[in-house]
Amino acid sequence: MRTVWQRLLDRLAAGDRTICADGIRGWDRQQWREALELGLLREMELASVVLCDQCGEAHWSEVHWEEPGVKACFGCPTEGVVEIDIERLRQWRIDPERLAALAAGALGLNAGACEPLRERLWHLGRRRITDRFREVYFGLGACLPVAEMSAAIRASIGQGPALLLTVGCAGAPDGLPAGHHLLDFASVSRVECGKIAVDMEFVEERLTGDAPLPRGTSRRHAIPVPAGTTWADVSIIVFDGLLQVVIAGREYERTWEEFGVDANSQPAVLLRLFAVARGALDAARLKAAAPGDSPIKVRVARLREILGAMLAVDGNPIAHTQKANMYVCQFAVRLAADTGFRAPAGTSWLDLFFHERADGRILVSAPEKERYRAYGGQRGEGLALSEVAEKGGTITRTHSLEEMGLRSPDGKITPEGTVFIKLLRSGGTLAPGQDNLIILKFAKLLREWTGLEGEPLRLVESSRAWNAVFTCSSELRRLKK
Repeated sequence: MRTVWQRLLDRLAAGDRTICADGIRGWDRQQWREALELGLLREMELASVVLCDQCGEAHWSEVHWEEPGVKACFGCPTEGVVEIDIERLRQWRIDPERLAALAAGALGLNAGACEPLRERLWHLGRRRITDRFREVYFGLGACLPVAEMSAAIRASIGQGPALLLTVGCAGAPDGLPAGHHLLDFASVSRVECGKIAVDMEFVEERLTGDAPLPRGTSRRHAIPVPAGTTWADVSIIVFDGLLQVVIAGREYERTWEEFGVDANSQPAVLLRLFAVARGALDAARLKAAAPGDSPIKVRVARLREILGAMLAVDGNPIAHTQKANMYVCQFAVRLAADTGFRAPAGTSWLDLFFHERADGRILVSAPEKERYRAYGGQRGEGLALSEVAEKGGTITRTHSLEEMGLRSPDGKITPEGTVFIKLLRSGGTLAPGQDNLIILKFAKLLREWTGLEGEPLRLVESSRAWNAVFTCSSELRRLKK
């Protein structure tokens, strides 16, 4: 799912700077609040027309005020006069000049951005990137061809090296002279801790020049990518001898050799580690799990190069979050044998519910919370955001014991699986006298399967019984003690 930041840049790239309240329904409330706090959006006058949501015809109607600024309505041929919540009439306009200033700040360029082309192209400043100093520009591709941007840059700095960040125009470098580089700002930027962050590691890689295909990779093995595909549309499943790539519902299989690497090479090992972690790895853990002479940064760069050669998708396939020192795949990736339940962010063991169905499969559910914020105070007095509600949903999935690694291929339940069944049928308590080593192995397996930290089971010292921290139930009869 695209973030609010990416959606705003998508709007700007399409030449649409205005956003109405109806248009942000379903957007992440927290991310929307962060965008407002960045000053990227300027609130406009309330809308004078509204899209009818009563009759199913989706027609536009003029807004009529019963009390100016307080009470409004619109007319519907089917439903008659319909009152409207004033919040639905709110509108915002994306401020490209503020966006250029945010881009400059993210790159450590504090000087005020000047405009070689008014409201279309900004000069952000000069900084050292890779091996040289470069002039950095920011442009709006929706209203300005690359060739025109290039002409303005050359008129300003001649043939000196330059980096052009654009909203729109990605993948269309025509008109740029040697020494000038074009990058899609949406693919190298994100909102992090209330600020704009730029993936300079990826930028530096791109500015080292157009890299050839990795050795051993053939273009005939490259996977066809539909126009407009992003890395978020890509899913990779890692098998022992091959990779299964899914794009737009179509599956492609490629061996490691067709990707240009040996199955035991560093890039292959690195991709497996990402698959085990479902796409996110701490740099320190990554270094410990994959020892070697090459720096982690270099290994990740090599994997990016291989992925980019096989899939011509714009943007950075593996982002680096500098503050957390994390590498995060922008595509979905998992091991073929990994069908684990990845709990939503913020979930604890207390939130999880495991239930044994009559058919022997295990139903797993966890809450998914979404916080909503609204403006408080009177309009015109400086509205402030305050938390007013929290909407709760539930993620529910069903897994077999085989998928959880608790039943062997020949149909036998493992010792850890036996512990799990006892827990479910006893309501979450294991009687004293159990094999503690097996219980600890089961706890480790459960942590890896859910991705949660902490202990899922607790030993009661007084009784020597084990209690599950999560909720347990079963449709089958309870075990006799």
